[in-house]
Amino acid sequence: MAELGQRLKPMENLSASFTQTVTSADGYIIQEVTGKLVVARPGRVRWSSDAPYEQLVVSDAETLWLYDPDLEQVTVRPFHNDISRTPAVLFIGEVDTLARDYRVQAEKNNGIDKYWLEPRGSDALYERIAIEFEGNKPHAMALWDSLGQVTRIGFTDVTVNGPVDAGAFTFTPPKGVDVLHDE
Repeated sequence: MAELGQRLKPMENLSASFTQTVTSADGYIIQEVTGKLVVARPGRVRWSSDAPYEQLVVSDAETLWLYDPDLEQVTVRPFHNDISRTPAVLFIGEVDTLARDYRVQAEKNNGIDKYWLEPRGSDALYERIAIEFEGNKPHAMALWDSLGQVTRIGFTDVTVNGPVDAGAFTFTPPKGVDVLHDE
């Protein structure tokens, strides 16, 4: 656990391109998505996925906006500091709480450092998480849910602690879209 914490703690922000593939329990690809990610501690996120599954998720650590252009809909909800149920905790949460919330195992293979995380609580969204690093940069993640689906996320063009536009973590709904408040 200490080794993973040492990798994550100095990471104040991260930007990357990603490819996300969701596979069913029987091995069929359900969805493939590409996009861009910008995250910063504490609690700031901008996750934009490209067509055909276009979606934008933005958090300023107080409010979370989920924008679906196809549905012309924005869902607005409070951002909860307790994000320990989600893998986002690795990049935007308090690193010091990882040992409390997860059992962590490390392995090294061909220059890749891989960490396996198993949630300690029963309310986690995923049964297991794996994160891989090449040097000090995250290279890939995999998430296993209770239905046997696996979400794999590969990161490219990764920048750690680079300049981040503060406007990346704000969102104003476009005119004409439905705005739903989920308190």
